[in-house]
This record gives sequence, structure tokens and C-alpha cells, in this order.
Amino acid sequence: MKIHHIATTCAVFASVMLSSCIWQPIMQNFSRDEYPGPRPPMVILDNNGKPASNNWLKADENMLPLSTHVSGTMEHAEDGLPYGLNSEFSDIVVSPYAPHYQLDYTGVNVGSKVWDPYTRKPFYIKRTYTFN
Repeated sequence: MKIHHIATTCAVFASVMLSSCIWQPIMQNFSRDEYPGPRPPMVILDNNGKPASNNWLKADENMLPLSTHVSGTMEHAEDGLPYGLNSEFSDIVVSPYAPHYQLDYTGVNVGSKVWDPYTRKPFYIKRTYTFN
């Protein structure tokens, strides 16, 4: 009886995992591509509530593409600051502030407070799960 139950459970699990209507959206959320071309500018790290550097950038709509991945609802931390938006690329976050540029957060811990180098406003790096 137990063997039949295990076999049935495995068959159901396999059919669900192989079903493209379920598997495809899951993989799109967990699998991220490498950024094509030169990486976008880095976020500015936080230093006790202040930016760790003054490497501010001037927004230039001709130089950097706006993210094509601005969708969903904006999430906020307990202190009211927003979380950056997930992007379609590894270690790239979309600024929660207009004009929503893509920013590199390579080496920055998830949950860290960072600063958008264009808008000079802080936000948090949201936890993402990525399989590359």
C-alpha cells in the first residue's frame, strides 16, 4: 500500500513539475540572465543612514535604457522605505524611483539599504531567488 502511495505521489509531482503552464512561470521568476553589455552603475552603499560616497550621477535618458521590467506592486519595509524591483538580470535591481533605472548590486547583501545614484534616495535590496 505504501509503495503505491509513493508511486502515485511521484507521478503527480512529476506531471505538475513538467507542466509548462506551471513550470514556465516559476522558472521565469527564479532564472535570470546575465546583463547584456556593460553593467549599469552600482548602487551607493549606506553608511549609518547616509550615502557612503558622493558618486551621484545625472540622469541621461539617452545613455541608459529604462527598465522594461517595472511591474507589480511596490513593497515597503517597516520603516517606509521601498524595496528595489526585481529585474530580469542577475544582480541587477530596478530603482523604485522614477525614471526606474537598472542598477548593479553585485556584492551587496540582500536586505541592505542602498542609495539610487540618480535620484539620491534610499531603498532596500529585496531578496530574490535566482538559479543561473
